[in-house]
Amino acid sequence: MVQILVPQLPPAALNDCRLARPLSAHSTLVSSPILPLEWLRPHPLLRTLPLDDEHVVAFVPSLSHVAVLNQAALALLERLPLSAAEELGSAAGALHAMAARGLLVAATQPSPPAPPPSPVLSAWLHVTNACNLRCSYCYINKTTARMTPEMACAAVDTIVDTALRYGYREVALKYAGGEPLMALTTVAAAHTHAQTRCAAAGLTLQATLLTNGTMLSPARAAQLRELDLGLTVSLDGLTLSHDAQRPDRRGAGSADTVRAGIANAHAAGLAPTVAITVTGASIGAVPELVAWLLEQELPFTVSFARNQECSRERSAMLAEEQQIIVGMRAIYATVAANPPRWSLLGTLLDRADLSYAHGGACAAGKDYMVIDHEGHIAACQMVLDQPVADLTHPDPLGAIRADRNLPLGVPVDEKAGCRDCAWRYWCGGGCPIATLRATGRTDVKSPYCNIYTALFPDLLRLEGLRLLTRGE
Repeated sequence: MVQILVPQLPPAALNDCRLARPLSAHSTLVSSPILPLEWLRPHPLLRTLPLDDEHVVAFVPSLSHVAVLNQAALALLERLPLSAAEELGSAAGALHAMAARGLLVAATQPSPPAPPPSPVLSAWLHVTNACNLRCSYCYINKTTARMTPEMACAAVDTIVDTALRYGYREVALKYAGGEPLMALTTVAAAHTHAQTRCAAAGLTLQATLLTNGTMLSPARAAQLRELDLGLTVSLDGLTLSHDAQRPDRRGAGSADTVRAGIANAHAAGLAPTVAITVTGASIGAVPELVAWLLEQELPFTVSFARNQECSRERSAMLAEEQQIIVGMRAIYATVAANPPRWSLLGTLLDRADLSYAHGGACAAGKDYMVIDHEGHIAACQMVLDQPVADLTHPDPLGAIRADRNLPLGVPVDEKAGCRDCAWRYWCGGGCPIATLRATGRTDVKSPYCNIYTALFPDLLRLEGLRLLTRGE
């Protein structure tokens, strides 16, 4: 019997700079063709990776859904094109299923175009500079300054008006800092206003609060639940590795407090996503953290810290590449031992998302605005000190797109080293800020390119094994 397994994609977590996946992405990635079955052929770029004696994971890099096929389905692929009417009839359901997932195409179908423009406008509201932690990789200069509720509502108005001006259908808001729970009154005012404005404008709203988790008391967790906000909590390890990277102002560890905050969030009915930031110093301890998260059934993302300096020595970068590849494979082995119910395709390799085609690793420079506590507007939260507009500007997104001093929105098809890469629409070319700091440019491939290409097959196999185990 032909067997085809495909993942059910959850909404993408809105962590620090992960691309906001359109809510419709899982159903619009590949349109199901209404074609005579005898026209269908395996996609010319179709690849398979063995999972066990009976199954393979099948995919077209950058373009298709990922699917697990048994040997009967694989044999059907290899027999195409079919000609006998009775053979076509018995295989019709399987052929349509594989065509809908992009594994089969019409013999005369032209090469697919670049991914369409994103329907999502993402925005980061930097509600405060204040924070009770002193994380080693943080880029914020800590002060007590914070956004007023009135400023926050004005920022929301600018975001919604921009979405309407440019024809976006969805808005993705991230409330951050600093530590946004230190300005929860402002967050509440902004989000209530955003819900009202988006509903009136016919815009779908995604929103999350990005927190270090140490201030997630039962009362605050209950308030976030009442606001219907998503929640992303940073946790880099169970104890020492997290404490070394994310100490408080006195140098004391914060891991235990974060885990208590996560428990409070669960008790309030929230479903937090845990954001793991990997550094060379911490990656060895991440498998232990991942094992705990899987036991707790907590979804998580794994991202690399952005701290490269321009003109970094290549020998140092090569050493880090090997360390990260080995460390990530240890993480994958931990997941394989206890695979989760949810898909891993958009969460387990930095900014790469293998669940749908996209032309950039993030929305910066194109579909993204960052508004700070004073109403200044920048292209990315990592360049808050380089604003290009403010809330009085008639077209802040246009100013971001037109900025030649910091061109972050270069499409992956225009990046040297990316334009001919088979993985480019899943990778998106990597973080442009990391590329800028490593090379001085944003129109070239990511400094993490070798890491991504080494790990893509591992991640695809891991997702295939998860599908075999979970069937979803």
